[in-house]
Amino acid sequence: MKNFKHSLIAVIAVAMISSLAVAQASGLNNSKTEREQRINAAAAEQSITIAQKDITDAVKGTAEISTEPTETSAENTAEESEIAAKSFYPLGYVLISNGSLDVRETPSDEANVIDQVEVCTEVEVMENSEGWYKIAYNGGKTGYVPSESITQDKNLADEAKKSYTNYRIAQVTLSGESVRVRSAANTDADVIEELSDGTYVYVLSGENDFIKICYGDDYKEGYVINTSLQFTGEWIEKDTIAQKQQEIADAKAAAERAERIAKQNAAAANVATSAPSTSSQSEETQSAPSSSSKGQAIVNTAMQYLGVPYVWGGTSPSGFDCSGLVQYVCSKNGISVSRVAADQRNNGTYVSRDNLQPGDLVFFGKGGNIHHVGIYVGNGNMIHAPQTGDVVKISSINTEYRISQYAGAVRVY
Repeated sequence: MKNFKHSLIAVIAVAMISSLAVAQASGLNNSKTEREQRINAAAAEQSITIAQKDITDAVKGTAEISTEPTETSAENTAEESEIAAKSFYPLGYVLISNGSLDVRETPSDEANVIDQVEVCTEVEVMENSEGWYKIAYNGGKTGYVPSESITQDKNLADEAKKSYTNYRIAQVTLSGESVRVRSAANTDADVIEELSDGTYVYVLSGENDFIKICYGDDYKEGYVINTSLQFTGEWIEKDTIAQKQQEIADAKAAAERAERIAKQNAAAANVATSAPSTSSQSEETQSAPSSSSKGQAIVNTAMQYLGVPYVWGGTSPSGFDCSGLVQYVCSKNGISVSRVAADQRNNGTYVSRDNLQPGDLVFFGKGGNIHHVGIYVGNGNMIHAPQTGDVVKISSINTEYRISQYAGAVRVY
């Protein structure tokens, strides 16, 4: 009996263990199934979310290029409202020929100017009021401008902006044997040149039926009939043309100056070598040959600076005033003289007008005040630095003005 009880207890225990194992296995399987279901559900939800995002993006992209209203999600409403607000008014572009356009407070020429906008500035046209547009520009500013100063053609505005700093390049197209360049914008003006077919020119401006052009290697200017040119589509900077014209003008001025100085030097050399002694000079007052050679040396030194510009207070070859030239030339010959003309008159020995020799200093003034000095070169002429805007040159001391202002002469050698 005792053994039977033990056996029964053992059987019951085995049964309970088996039931527990089955239940545990079932629980694990259920947990695994629930986990897989959750994973699958999450994947499905993610797939749906991605698909919805793709559809939303596609709708949004379409809305940006379409002018028709579309249904959008709440998160895009603000952005689309902003786009719609910006696109509510028609766009225009500032079209002017002189750089900037006045923006006025009200639609009137007498109204206060409150701002300026540059050529090709993008604006929104808010109102049209009898020849005036109310515009919005630069992030919300508003004002009034003449309606003719706004265009909807951006290419036209871009071209106007480019023409503000550039010239068009054009090519001559013949309607006859040649194109006549005239001195003014009319058919009665003088013909200054004729251009052959294919000649390239720069278009400076238009005037009635004529175009003002710049042409040739020397960048001359003139007028031609506007039908005689064909634009090439190319441009050149205005500064480039101005620089070329200035270089040519400077070179021409330098050549004229060199020619003038050469003539002055030749005349001075002839005067200095051929000047006879004054007939009234006595043998006692004539200078010794060595003294004359010193005076001629002063003249020769001064001749080197013909053409140097007058500079008030100048004492060097970069620019002289009258007494600065005298002091500099004398110092080059080992002679020390004062800086100003009035004091230089006291630096040498007085010489009468009849006894002047090359190298003597001649003075001019009025009422006892000395205001000018030059170096006598012979034959009634002096070399001097006259006045502002002039250059070192040779002038006569025998003009009516110089005679009336003559204040004596000294010899410093």
